[in-house]
This record gives sequence, structure tokens and C-alpha cells, in this order.
Amino acid sequence: MLRSFNSVRSSFILNRSRRLLSSKVQTEINENEPIKFSTSPAAQRMLGLTPKRTNISMPWYQPYSVVMSVTVFLLYFCVFREENDVDLEFNKTLYERIKGLEKQQLLQTYRYNKEHGKSVEDIERRLLEIEAEEAKQLAQL
Repeated sequence: MLRSFNSVRSSFILNRSRRLLSSKVQTEINENEPIKFSTSPAAQRMLGLTPKRTNISMPWYQPYSVVMSVTVFLLYFCVFREENDVDLEFNKTLYERIKGLEKQQLLQTYRYNKEHGKSVEDIERRLLEIEAEEAKQLAQL
């Protein structure tokens, strides 16, 4: 432990002294020319200590059991499980969930397109369909 601390400390001091020396040496940089990496201070920078790969002891069957568990999970939820009412709720659009939202959005899009000189034919057609559906629903009540 003490040896690794001393090596970290010595590498820190070495890098610090290099930075101080490189900051003292000022070279005039022409901003119109590209900076050559090999002569820049970044090329002289040394990497610090890299983390060592440690050997983790695990049972030989652990990767197989993880793969098998994930496979069983995916097979159940993606293939064998039947749809229920919660799954069917995911198939609904936002317009089916919030009544009147589509009409309000179409009206705002209609106003915007009219102001900016864009085509409003499709919007008018859909608004007529929505109004016909609303009239049909009122007739049923």
C-alpha cells in the first residue's frame, strides 16, 4: 500500500513539474495556422496510473446462468405471455385518451397555416370528419 502511494505521489510531482516547465516556455502561437500536436504540450503529457484489472473469482457456471435467466425472461414476456387489458391500453393514441384534443390541435394548426399561407385542405377535411363523428355520437344519446 505504501509503495503504491509513493508511486502515485512521485508521478503527481513529476507531472506537476512538467506542467510548470511547459507553462514557463511560452511560444508564440499564430492563430491562423493549425497547431501541430506533436510539438504541443498535450503531446508531452504522460498518462497517470491506469487501473489494474483484478481477477474476480466467480463460479464457472455464472455466465451460463445469467444468459439462461435473461433468455427465459425474454421468452416469457415477448412470446408466451397473453395480452391483458393493460397491454391493450398501450395501443390507444393520445387522441383516444383525451377527448377533444385532436379537434383543438387541428384548429390551431388551421389558424397557423392560414396566417402563413399554407394549404389547409387536409385539415378542413379532418375537421369535417370529426364534426360528423361528434354529431353521430350526439344522435345516439
